[in-house]
Amino acid sequence: MDVIAFIKRARGGRVVETPFLDPEDQARLQVLAEREGVRLAWFGGLPGAARRVGVLYPGHVPAVSDPTRVLEVVGEGDLEARVQAWLDPALRGEVRATEDGVLVVTTEKGRKQLVAAGLEVRELPQAARRRTRERVVVVPSLRVDVVGAKGFGTSRNYFVQGVKAGKVRIGGRVARAKDVVAEGDVLVAEGLGQLTVLRVLGRTTRGNVKLEVRLER
Repeated sequence: MDVIAFIKRARGGRVVETPFLDPEDQARLQVLAEREGVRLAWFGGLPGAARRVGVLYPGHVPAVSDPTRVLEVVGEGDLEARVQAWLDPALRGEVRATEDGVLVVTTEKGRKQLVAAGLEVRELPQAARRRTRERVVVVPSLRVDVVGAKGFGTSRNYFVQGVKAGKVRIGGRVARAKDVVAEGDVLVAEGLGQLTVLRVLGRTTRGNVKLEVRLER
């Protein structure tokens, strides 16, 4: 994927939407956007999504909308195989099995492709996609493994194993246990969801750090 082409288009002041990108291409685009001073927002449709759409936009644009659609495809037969066959890879995000069919993250263009293929689809409202909770946590350090374990409510050993396996990302790139988080950072852990560091509130009398975080599952 030529991510440099997206940067060139965005530098002219346009809002540019990428296709669904794998984590490696996301990391490359993130680095280039920061270097060129272009703003970049990521949308995966579901918490913990590996494949995401990037929207690049100039500084004078306050915010951009989420272009993803989360669809439930229902019916008989191997629905996942049919979705993979009919949906253009550039329009295909996460595909997850459910009791009644499959969840598919795509865009409006992808939704039209599936409908045209004769598949029965229904769009899930935003409220049905995820559960969000904001809270304050206290951690001994700002290391990714420490903050992630506390924020997602798992043991540190369990979270460290996920980091070592490459299942945790920060800013679109694969995280390392010794990485340090800051305000605005987003941790995405496969199977656990998405954790955003909203604010660093300071230190306790014992030297621990208080953070306000948002957890999305």
